[in-house]
Amino acid sequence: MTSGAAPPRRFIARPSGPDRGFIRRYRLVPGMGRSKADVRTTYDRIAESYAQAKVEPWPEVVDFITDIPAGDLVLDVGCGHGRHSRPLALTGHRVVGVDVSRRLLLIGRKSTSSSNEFRSIEWVGADATALPFPDRTFDAALSIAVLHHLPSRDDRRLALAELRRVLQPEGKALISVWSFDDPQIAARLGGPPTNPDVEIPWRLSDGTTVPRPYHLFREGELEQLIIDSRLQGESFFRSGGNWFALARTNG
Repeated sequence: MTSGAAPPRRFIARPSGPDRGFIRRYRLVPGMGRSKADVRTTYDRIAESYAQAKVEPWPEVVDFITDIPAGDLVLDVGCGHGRHSRPLALTGHRVVGVDVSRRLLLIGRKSTSSSNEFRSIEWVGADATALPFPDRTFDAALSIAVLHHLPSRDDRRLALAELRRVLQPEGKALISVWSFDDPQIAARLGGPPTNPDVEIPWRLSDGTTVPRPYHLFREGELEQLIIDSRLQGESFFRSGGNWFALARTNG
């Protein structure tokens, strides 16, 4: 299924000076509240460190990409610095990467701007719960490690509903979230979680620890969100401590 329309051209604004004034709107403090602004602040703060650490695409995403026809228009929600947008572009897809972190978007755009191989990537600053695209724009979509950062169930359901809205009929999406009973999460927390809403620390090179808010998904929780958002769940599986859903829009 190939869309004939060009990718929507909604570039993020270029900052004046070294991205001056953007991160100073917020102050990250220990024990911060769980809001979408907190998530944006967190990832702006750890952007450089995160981009250096998260390079290779997930194998589950690579498998998904191989089933998308070349030339299709693909939405990468929560694209960050382009960890999965880049392999999409390299395999002949047109890509729109969306993220709330302006710093991660700037890193992604800078790292790809000098290569013709990545000219098909558009970088867009936007919220997953309010995507700035017309209905039925995209042939396929990714939402990898995004939903678990949204602070409420309503936000998570709305993000999936937005994904459904902007996908073409029979458009498919790969969605992943962290699992509640992942042993690696228990190791990071010093024991099994008792509450699905947790903060997982990210350590910067100077030793500073930055808390990242997560909602850990119990078995069956992602399936119910898929149903509530009116996507069609085709398959659900667990891999590497994550729950995955392969979903489609109804024709």
